[in-house]
Amino acid sequence: MPNIFIVGDSIVYGKWDVEGGWAARLRKHIDERYNIGKRTGLLVHILGVPSEPVIRLADRIHNELAARIDKSGKNLLILASGLNDSCPNNKVTGELTPPVAFKESYSRLIDIGKEFGCTVLALGLTPVNPARSKGLLFSDELVAEYDGYITEVCREKGIAKLELLDTLTKENFADHLVDSAHPNSVGHERLFDLVLDYLEKEELIADLISEK
Repeated sequence: MPNIFIVGDSIVYGKWDVEGGWAARLRKHIDERYNIGKRTGLLVHILGVPSEPVIRLADRIHNELAARIDKSGKNLLILASGLNDSCPNNKVTGELTPPVAFKESYSRLIDIGKEFGCTVLALGLTPVNPARSKGLLFSDELVAEYDGYITEVCREKGIAKLELLDTLTKENFADHLVDSAHPNSVGHERLFDLVLDYLEKEELIADLISEK
C-alpha cells in the first residue's frame, strides 16, 4: 500500500485553519481523487507536532515510519520543518538551533527516509511576520538563513526541495499569518496549492500509485 508521510511542526498539524491545514487539505484531495471509487489505497499520514524543531523531529521519525511503512508499496516522505529552529527563543529548546546541529539533524531525517525506501521531498520555509509576534523572536533574516541550510543539505543528499520562501514573500504571504508564523485558512490554501502543483508536475503521486 502506498503512503505519503508529511512530517513537521504546527503548520503541518494545521494550527489555526478551520480546514485542518494544508496537509489535511492534501489528504482530502487525494481521498476524493484517488481513493473514493478508484481505491488506490494511497494513504496520507499527517505527522505534525506543534513547536517541534528539527533536532527533536529526527528523534521520533524512525518510529513514526516503522509503525506505518508497508514495504509492499511505494512511499513519499515530505519534510516540512525548520522554522522553529530559526527562532532564538523557540518553545521547545528556548534557543536557536546551532547551524551544525540543524544540518546534521536534517541530514539524518533524509537518511532515515531513504533507509525506509522513501522518496524524500523537502519543503522550503515560509515567511514570518515579526510585527505580529506574541513573544517569539522570529526574523526574516534567520528564516532565510535556515532555509539556505535546508538547500545545502538537500544538494549534498541529492534530494528535491520545493522552494517556497521567495515565492511566498513576493506574494505578501505574511499578510495571511495570524501571528508571527502560523498561516490563516487563506495561507494554508495557498500552501496546499503549491505543494499539490509540485507533486502533480513531478508526477510524484502518479508514481506512488503506479504498478510499475
